[in-house]
Amino acid sequence: MKTAFFLLLACALFGNVRIGVFLLNRSVFGTLHEKNDLMKWLLMTIPPLMLMLTPLYWLAWQEAGARRLTGLGMAGWSWLVITASVGIYWIIDRALHNTNPERVPGTRSLPSTIVKLRKAHIPIALLRKLGAHNDLYDLEISRHELEIEDLAPELDGFRIAFLTDTHVASFMRRPFYRECVERVRAEQPDVVLLGGDFVSFHRDIPLMAELLLPGLEAREGVFAVLGNHDYWAGPEEIQSVMSEGGVQFLINRSVTIRRGRGSIAIVGIDEMYRGDPDVDSALEGIDDSCPRIVLSHHPDVIALLHGHRVDLMVGGHTHGGQIRLPWFGAIVVPSKHEGRYASGFHLERRIRMYVSRGLGAVPPIRILCPPEIAVFTLRRALDEGESPRAG
Repeated sequence: MKTAFFLLLACALFGNVRIGVFLLNRSVFGTLHEKNDLMKWLLMTIPPLMLMLTPLYWLAWQEAGARRLTGLGMAGWSWLVITASVGIYWIIDRALHNTNPERVPGTRSLPSTIVKLRKAHIPIALLRKLGAHNDLYDLEISRHELEIEDLAPELDGFRIAFLTDTHVASFMRRPFYRECVERVRAEQPDVVLLGGDFVSFHRDIPLMAELLLPGLEAREGVFAVLGNHDYWAGPEEIQSVMSEGGVQFLINRSVTIRRGRGSIAIVGIDEMYRGDPDVDSALEGIDDSCPRIVLSHHPDVIALLHGHRVDLMVGGHTHGGQIRLPWFGAIVVPSKHEGRYASGFHLERRIRMYVSRGLGAVPPIRILCPPEIAVFTLRRALDEGESPRAG
């Protein structure tokens, strides 16, 4: 009896978290624009409310042991059953998702490079695999290929490096950001895309300029959008400082890169909940035959792209959940779609999207969720009868 109760209690605590996260995500990210006052009110009320309800579990256990049930005891057992059911459903749902990962046509992920920038502080490898290690400085360079049917031969092999959510801060080790820049340079990208959330606080803007900008370059340029933290920290100053460092901001606009007879459009769409996304303005003037790479901070922007040609959208914001559990994945993902858009490739109404785990972390902890630089190589989809490309 005791073992069964505590198993039920463990599931109920999971369900408690799930209900709180669901309410926050649906109330905040279920709308087109973030209601900051609503978000603050929910953050101040929902977690304490869920915590206040947990003593009902103890009351249910005590009254069951005494073999008498009061109204509160019945409420406790009812809450236990409800939250345990939610917790069990969540566990099963995540297990099914993880064992059947989403397959996105025309994409291929290649072997990654892991750069460990500090010695593991947990000596036992098994414990590290179970999450007993902070992955904050275990940088992963993930590499992917993306097929585009009408990509011009001149653009076959076009390489994009994507960095997002750097969250440059004084509590992060300075060599980490310099290593990130060097790793991007080593990939020799044609363009670098920056997905926003460069800093968390206004005071770190000078540090951002010092650590992130020197040496960050690409053949065709470095392009960026703003994230929600940038809007809080000071968007005008961030844009000014980064523009002086050679970064071009694409706020609801695009640039077209041409090589020979081929072209590709890099499109920037403003942040969804703090900015003012305008898809029509961003895509204005782009020929329908021109492949398009869309850059935006928040993955939920994909909902605004339906009906438009988009060959790949890249976004961040989620940090991959930042804290993951073995076999379960991310617990908290700040998106209307929650764990579905935590990281990696996704397909939404024929639009392919890649969500990066980003580089920074607030607070500075990453469990089973290392920081990431994503590199994409564009490939022309081969027509039937064409010989496979070398390599």
